Amino acid sequence: MNRSRPYEGLALITDLDGTLLLPDKTLSPADAAAIADFREKGGIFSIATGRGIQATQEYIDLLQPDFPAVMYNGALVYDAEKQAPAYAAHLPAETGALLTELMREFPAVGTELLDLSGVYVIQDGEYERRHLAITHLQMNLRSLSDMEPAKCMKALFAGSPEDISRMTEYVQAERFSVVSFTRSHDWFLEILPLAANKGTALSRIRQMLPAGTFIGATGDFDNDTAMLEEADFCGCPADAQESVLEAVRGCGGFVGRKTCADGFFAEWTAAFTDAAQRRNG
Repeated sequence: MNRSRPYEGLALITDLDGTLLLPDKTLSPADAAAIADFREKGGIFSIATGRGIQATQEYIDLLQPDFPAVMYNGALVYDAEKQAPAYAAHLPAETGALLTELMREFPAVGTELLDLSGVYVIQDGEYERRHLAITHLQMNLRSLSDMEPAKCMKALFAGSPEDISRMTEYVQAERFSVVSFTRSHDWFLEILPLAANKGTALSRIRQMLPAGTFIGATGDFDNDTAMLEEADFCGCPADAQESVLEAVRGCGGFVGRKTCADGFFAEWTAAFTDAAQRRNG
């Protein structure tokens, strides 16, 4: 082991909202210091988010990922240094008909389509406006007939938790099996390309990293579970969704005592590096 760079061969990848970022969507000084220390000692760092490029760009600029980032909940693996996709998946042509049906059945639920050029609202709603405000994006209304779903990375529904729960049940019908669904927040249900998730994206990233890289991943919601299971060591904040807590415990991972609001990521980084050092004896 290089004593000045004890974390060489280690890679950290983290969800943003609810995991790394504070509730106000900023990075705490303590967590920033933990990331800096990890890197100074040889580790590499990146992010995995459901956000698209436009809503992620400020964090790309702030954090400068060392290896490809995951966006659109796994539909895009993005090389920030080259500012270009390393891998991209798109929705199937059948998505347009599915969106038409879901917007008709759930008229109060906001709907957006995301491609590399932006976020386009095809059905407005109260929770959709809240979502845009959180991600600092302007309303960009489009008709579905003006969009090409087969060129999009994902669609997102934003509605009340009750409406999203009903929609989650509704899409269990066989005709929806041509796409993947993930619930990324109490307010959100997303349509993704079939088999696209943060876990399959991390599997692709693993092939881009030096052989033997020990990967740690952390997240807090259902859409993070596949990534946590794909990692070599995983963790989650104390207030993670119950299914995530169960997945992390099942993998022998680290359940924090803290949340994103009070220093979880610094706590997680220490737990990950301790686990890696134990593994190496």
